[in-house]
Parts: sequence; structure tokens; C-alpha cells
Amino acid sequence: MTKSIQILSGAEGIKQAYKEALIEKALDIVCPSENYDSILGGFFEKEYAPQLYSQVQTREILPDNQENRNYAKSKDEKKNTVRFMKGESSESDMILSETKAILISYNPAHPFALVVRDQELVRSFKNQFEVLWQALAE
Repeated sequence: MTKSIQILSGAEGIKQAYKEALIEKALDIVCPSENYDSILGGFFEKEYAPQLYSQVQTREILPDNQENRNYAKSKDEKKNTVRFMKGESSESDMILSETKAILISYNPAHPFALVVRDQELVRSFKNQFEVLWQALAE
């Protein structure tokens, strides 16, 4: 039986969780973090993002700033769509697939990823994402 919740510690644990997400066909992502590179170095831009955006369909919610708007223009707008939210950043991410939720904390004192496979929690996170996605429609 697969564990309902798994904690992956440190930068290597977060990288493992990100790599696990690459096997999915589609992901919904909320990414209010701005300082993830202080934990992951160049992993996101050099290793993860090129694979993610070439092989996985994504819907992303990002902080509304010029840098993110420019970043969104570089994506395939049919396969990798982006919406923007106002508010302060937080050093955390949420990645949702049909079967799991990955919650990531970039807390410098103790970074970790929490992989949730409990279907009730996954369904709840997906419902929350959908409400937010619809509210941010431009």
C-alpha cells in the first residue's frame, strides 16, 4: 500500500518530488515562490522546466509581476497556460495531478516537499485550484 503522505526533506527531497511530477500528463500549479533558486540552485530552470513544459500540459497561477508576465509569453499558450494573482509572494508551491498533491516549502531553515496521495485531500486541493483558476480568468 502506498503511503497517503510522504515527507521528502531538503533540496534533494524537493527535487525528487518535482521529478516525480514529470510522469504526469497534466499538472495544475500554484507558484507564489520567488526565491526557490536559493534552495534549488539552477535545478528548476536548467533541468526541471525544460522537461516540464515540453512534455506536460500545465495550468499555472503565478504572482502578477512583469517578470512572470514576460515568462508566460515564452510558453506554448495552448499547452502551458498561466493566470496571475495579486498579493504577496510566499515561499511555497503546490503541484496537483489527478492522483497526488505536492506541497513544497522553501523555508531556508527546513525546506521540504509533502507528497499527498490521499484522494479526499487531492480532490479538495483540486477544487480549490479550480475556483481560484476561474476567479483569475482574464
